[in-house]
Amino acid sequence: MTSPGLTITATPIGNLDDISPRAVASLTNADLIACEDTRHTGLMLSRLGLKHGRLVSYHDHTSAEARENLLAELENGKAVTLVSDAGTPLISDPGYRLVKACRERGIPVTTVPGPSALLAALVISGLPTDRFYFAGFLPNTAVKRKKTLDHLMTIDATIICYESARRLGDTIADIALISPQRLCSIARELTKTFEESWHDTAANLAEHFRLAGAPKGEVVVMIAPPDALETDLSDEAILGLLKESLSQGVSRRDAVRQISTDTGAGKSRVYDLMLTIDTA
Repeated sequence: MTSPGLTITATPIGNLDDISPRAVASLTNADLIACEDTRHTGLMLSRLGLKHGRLVSYHDHTSAEARENLLAELENGKAVTLVSDAGTPLISDPGYRLVKACRERGIPVTTVPGPSALLAALVISGLPTDRFYFAGFLPNTAVKRKKTLDHLMTIDATIICYESARRLGDTIADIALISPQRLCSIARELTKTFEESWHDTAANLAEHFRLAGAPKGEVVVMIAPPDALETDLSDEAILGLLKESLSQGVSRRDAVRQISTDTGAGKSRVYDLMLTIDTA
């Protein structure tokens, strides 16, 4: 049975089969379920066939008075489950102020862990997972977004951020301007019917989305650390960059130096590959 206090409960990010038995117990035994959108959560519970307690609205624009009402229920010994529209609450979703207030007042807080879009995207990305930095949603104006990316892309970790599908092309183009050969991974509609992912250099991805247009659905963007992943480029990829530079009239020496700098690949490796190119 769910104990009195606040339980932070993760729900599926797409596939309802990902609901855990503990999440089901949390949802069915709670006195109150605090959710971003009562209609959205109500529909999910209906599809799961779950009987549940009263649904109350709790989102980014919830008033302090509404939060106090929820805290009063908790102080009276009620069991309250907090959910977001999908995934783990508080991860770019509402809940921080409520949890903080509970901690300050000695109200028990526990969690039922489960699905999270950022972790689901990271583990299939092919990018380093030993260190990562979650940046949440990027700014929605071009100037602020570019400034934010300039900073984020200096961090020695895989960068993870959420982005709207509509702005994805502009965001990848901004990344490509900063570091065209930086490896990136993009995932959309994770666990859903039309799940899709891409893994390539920022320059190639920018060109892809320029031609293909914006995808639909929820999108996670991941950027490789500055000191590692470009060196994972294949010999074929580096040869392609060298040939492109030569076709633009760049000298062999300058091409080796520039591509080594841009990709992080060792200069001797790039030079050896240049020697295999017949320019006759």
